[in-house]
Amino acid sequence: MYHQMVKRIIRRGFQNISSADFEPLLRQFAPDVHFTFVGDHALGADFHHREMVRRWFDRLHHIFPGFHIEADQIIVSGFPWNTSAAVHFTVYDTLPDGVPYRNRGVQVVRIVWGRVVDDYLIDDSQLLATTLRHLADRGVAEALQPPLTDPR
Repeated sequence: MYHQMVKRIIRRGFQNISSADFEPLLRQFAPDVHFTFVGDHALGADFHHREMVRRWFDRLHHIFPGFHIEADQIIVSGFPWNTSAAVHFTVYDTLPDGVPYRNRGVQVVRIVWGRVVDDYLIDDSQLLATTLRHLADRGVAEALQPPLTDPR
């Protein structure tokens, strides 16, 4: 029962991200969450602060305004005091020139007493980097920005 509830929460979080409604999701993150999105590009991330995750979500939607993410498979294990979930996901968008974008990835998340404490995401980073260059060539300047960094 608990694992099914975690799966529903993850799917709802993906719906929130797709609709750019970040606040309900961010409330589930620990203030010092460790958030990683693998890659040396505008969406690369390795943060230890929830506010940086908010900035990352904002950047994601500036670069990909029609962004949509779906959980294809979710595996949950553990107990409320130490839960792990692995998510196989697909992201979709239509680029400004009408080209469809589709990328697949994996998320590994650790949840402690209802708070996300670690969130690690990896996708086809070569496809993403190529798409970011494509977007920059079409006027999306933020697509070639360096990764956001934690203010330490």
